[in-house]
Amino acid sequence: MLSDLSTEEHLAVYYFRCTFETPSVLMDIHSEFCSYLGEKLADRTIGALHALITKLQKDGRRKLTRHQLSCNCVGLDENCFAHLVTMATKNDKKDAMLIAVLLSDANVAAELVYMAQDLGQGIRELVDKISSLDNVFFLTPQLNIKHN
Repeated sequence: MLSDLSTEEHLAVYYFRCTFETPSVLMDIHSEFCSYLGEKLADRTIGALHALITKLQKDGRRKLTRHQLSCNCVGLDENCFAHLVTMATKNDKKDAMLIAVLLSDANVAAELVYMAQDLGQGIRELVDKISSLDNVFFLTPQLNIKHN
């Protein structure tokens, strides 16, 4: 369940799911990131998300699957992705490498870890900047989020 995840893990799952939506959803996320992080860090974070998902879909052991944005469950691929991002960010590179190897070819695992670290750092920065705000939609795991 999403409610069992840390805020960073929850956001990693949410952004993972968003990559399967229309491009306008990612543009909305980029705008939110720009508002809180500035354009440079927003570009790096969204770029890392896009590059990481693209690399996993292209060089992964299989195509990744996800639940709908509004689903409170967490799928296996989503959970692995969230742990890859958080382990890479927490400087737990050995565990991050193990997860990357499970998801992809060993030849690209290190690259995946570095992309996951960039994504995770952006997420961490976002959480740090806005954790004191109330009613922020992507920090509330129980909300049913729907994008048009």
